[in-house]
Amino acid sequence: MTGTSIRRLIALTLALALLGGCARSSHFDRWDARTSPGSGMTVVRSGDTLYSIAVAHDLDWRDVARWNGIRDPRSLRVGQTLRLTAPGHRSASVVQRSAPVRTPQHARDASSRSESTSPHWLWPAQGRVVSRFIDGSSLQKGLIISGALGEPVRASTAGEVVYAGNGLPGYGNLLIIKYDSTWLSAYGYNEKLLVKEGDRVRAGQQVALMGRRDGRALDKTGSLLFQIRRDGKPVDPLLHLPNR
Repeated sequence: MTGTSIRRLIALTLALALLGGCARSSHFDRWDARTSPGSGMTVVRSGDTLYSIAVAHDLDWRDVARWNGIRDPRSLRVGQTLRLTAPGHRSASVVQRSAPVRTPQHARDASSRSESTSPHWLWPAQGRVVSRFIDGSSLQKGLIISGALGEPVRASTAGEVVYAGNGLPGYGNLLIIKYDSTWLSAYGYNEKLLVKEGDRVRAGQQVALMGRRDGRALDKTGSLLFQIRRDGKPVDPLLHLPNR
């Protein structure tokens, strides 16, 4: 092998190593960069809302608000540090939800949460379910519904758009719609969002265009990631959606 060939081989090897490093530091690492493992804290970035932070950590947004003395969910500031556990709670290596000592007021809060009944949910898209919810899974927290790129995505229930953006790794263009203080629905992988934060939407209203699974640019078909959350925790959408 000539000297020129050896130099080319070395250059190619270095280029492949650099590309591999770039691939590993993908958008899925962005959330970890601002949340130190075991710290129970996170830093607010541009585009974050109280609801998106709660969804990212499977927490009830009301708990996050109470732990941080937040009265208005719209009052977050970029660079603000938020605790993700109750004050006085020692965080483990994995952030866990920890309830404070019950007081009569907290007991009334818990009672009001349990009394909230599930709304009437509609299917957000017409396609086939290709991935189902698995209780306790860190990955399969909802349904993946297949369809055509650009197909309408519809609000599963009426409510307020409390997040519209692409700041949560793994969700792509994401909408979060709040039905009430207990129930949220999330719609990910969208090609285009048709509503913005603060909008009120009707059940069945078109809110987005179906896109590809996040990061799968070669997919020829569309996909929708759909989640239903009660008190911040994912629940099985098939237990709430009508049979079809």
